[in-house]
Amino acid sequence: MHLNQRQPRVVQPWLVALTAAAITGCGNSGAMQGENYGNLLDSPAGLVVVQEEHPTGWGRPDCFACHNIMDIHTVNRTGLPTCSATITQDCLNLSEIQAIVSSQLESSCVMCHGNNGVNQ
Repeated sequence: MHLNQRQPRVVQPWLVALTAAAITGCGNSGAMQGENYGNLLDSPAGLVVVQEEHPTGWGRPDCFACHNIMDIHTVNRTGLPTCSATITQDCLNLSEIQAIVSSQLESSCVMCHGNNGVNQ
């Protein structure tokens, strides 16, 4: 082999397997179902998250580490009607909620769900 020739790169099998797993594990071809925790209004503290119903995430400030922003607030499971105007106590506007979450990110969570045991 000449000094100027490069040896061909060998792709590691684990890298191929990891890439394939990542590609096949991402995305959803079905209808958007979102995360389903039932009707949160029926929870012990309503929309506010309490330790007994959130034991593995309690005390963590990084909500999106477990809750994918694309999978939350996609389905109204509260039993309240969907409204097209401003969010009130009598109806939900999922598009407006999604816009708030998209713009304020994790800081928006406390507005409805409390501090999750995190003291600022």
